[in-house]
Amino acid sequence: MAHSPRKGSPARWAAVILPPLCLGGLLAWTADIFSPAAISPSHFMQRFHNAGAPGDGFRRAHAKGMCTTGWFDPSPEGRALSRSGIFRGEHLPVMGRFSLAPPLPYLPDNPAVARSLSMQIRSPSGDDWRLALVDAPLQSMRDIADAYAFFGAAKLDPATHRPDPVAVQAYAAQRPWLKTAFEQAKAHKQTSDLTNDTYNSLDSFILTDEAGKKTAVRWAAVAQEPFSPADGSGANDGNYLFKRLVQTLDQRPLRWDIVATVAREGDPVNDSSQPWDNADQKVTVGTVTFTKAYSEDESPCGPMVFDPTILPDGISASDDPLLALRSSVYMRSYATRSAEHKAPSMVTPGDVASPTLTQDEKGQ
Repeated sequence: MAHSPRKGSPARWAAVILPPLCLGGLLAWTADIFSPAAISPSHFMQRFHNAGAPGDGFRRAHAKGMCTTGWFDPSPEGRALSRSGIFRGEHLPVMGRFSLAPPLPYLPDNPAVARSLSMQIRSPSGDDWRLALVDAPLQSMRDIADAYAFFGAAKLDPATHRPDPVAVQAYAAQRPWLKTAFEQAKAHKQTSDLTNDTYNSLDSFILTDEAGKKTAVRWAAVAQEPFSPADGSGANDGNYLFKRLVQTLDQRPLRWDIVATVAREGDPVNDSSQPWDNADQKVTVGTVTFTKAYSEDESPCGPMVFDPTILPDGISASDDPLLALRSSVYMRSYATRSAEHKAPSMVTPGDVASPTLTQDEKGQ
């Protein structure tokens, strides 16, 4: 069994900050930001591979996952902020994907690992809104140079599935502007399972209303389930996080409020490594309801690209450089994995059809 990083350790920091980083690294490919002679797409992909991505048809980050379906009901407050048709329908279809953030498709579930939630929301008129959210509070990188440097620091030991803590500490020490991000990652309190976790966009987006007014926001999917802290239980169950999600969905729907934190003057809109003011207004723009789970081996969400820059009219990307970076590597990852033979996922159709935990796995 793989060793899981201890909460608060440099390895825990890596589990939190590696996944968003792993969604970046190839902007040079599409925008020529880097000189091809200095840093090429192949350099980034090699560092990504060194960070643990095995190939075999899996995503190059968030490799272990499970699909869900449901609907999105927008609020009047959402319609006030954006002219998007997404906020003018009701019961809009949603496809979601819960995942563990590292690039390891057979990583056993454990309480310390970072998690993510991706979604596609569609309107009857064809508006397409995709979100890629993680449960980290801030991005532990500021720009493309940070991202490239962290890829080197995040190389995983194949025996422990952990990065070298000295390399991670050196990365942090050389970037004092990331101090708050590292402190918040260390202080982050992990929840007991996927159902009561909050997932954040980290990057910011621009909403445009009917009058043309623009508002910068950061998204969060806030669980309606009450918070329950992780206590180390279930660490011997390879799929306990996903089985608990299926068990709950078999009993009742699960809901997340989509909350926009509205930027005020002085908030760093284009730097996802820095916090915004705690007093910023928070607006619930709608609620996502999930009702059914699927193994991604039997769901259309398996090959789907949850590119957060695929946005409807009325929602646009900010100038945060990491957004373009993430979009680029999503496309490159999709092209790469599509050419590979897909191995079976760890969360199988059988796990979804019969998610009962064995006595040894209950961890209660």
